[in-house]
Amino acid sequence: MARFDTPAALAQIASIVTILAVWALAAVIVDMRALPGPWLVFGTLGELIFSGRAFGPLGETLGRTLAGFGLGMVLGTGYGIAAALSRTFRELTLWLLQISIFTPTLILIFLFLISFGRTNFTVILLVGLVVMPVVGTYVRDAMGDFEDELTEMADSFKIGMRERVTGMYLPFLVPPLLAAGRVAFTLSWKVAFLSEIFGFPNGIGWQVKTGYDIYNIQLLLAWLMLFVFVLLIAEQLMRLAQRRFVKW
Repeated sequence: MARFDTPAALAQIASIVTILAVWALAAVIVDMRALPGPWLVFGTLGELIFSGRAFGPLGETLGRTLAGFGLGMVLGTGYGIAAALSRTFRELTLWLLQISIFTPTLILIFLFLISFGRTNFTVILLVGLVVMPVVGTYVRDAMGDFEDELTEMADSFKIGMRERVTGMYLPFLVPPLLAAGRVAFTLSWKVAFLSEIFGFPNGIGWQVKTGYDIYNIQLLLAWLMLFVFVLLIAEQLMRLAQRRFVKW
């Protein structure tokens, strides 16, 4: 059983209290219409949750995020394994990978929305392609630690590539995939959110944009808090899963 890290928990609680205290102080100093206090924002968030209004947009954003996240993990894992096994493939795709990593996400969002239209497929494809190079880099680098003896043994027994991937590479890649998954989900959630802000009539991102358009900062921050809370919960769940699997 994992031991509860009391000092770390207390430090996290202290940081949250500090953030809320600074926010509350800033709200008192600044005009409340420009920066509502945390008590007002959390009150609005509670109304959204208990009235059920939060779950429709949350489901839309979460669905696009999970679909794009899954696509990116599959593509990234396949690319990473192929790049680790073939130097030629790795060199041929190196610049393409770097360009995809360094290109600003907002540029990609505008490009995809203009080229493919405002559809769920567009957002899912966009999220997957943004996540893929990050996961691919994790997997490619992790495969560098794969034992050569196992590869030689597989060669001697003439084991096919399919059996190697499912029986050797994927079990070996579980810890790095879990680490990459935490980063990839965070990135997927943000990309889906930004895509909704700039081009979708539903989802959490659209609700934030609506709050901005009508200058309802309290509502805007409430939706933004929902976005942050879901991301924090997902992060903690994935961190717990990573610890359990790595220990196993």
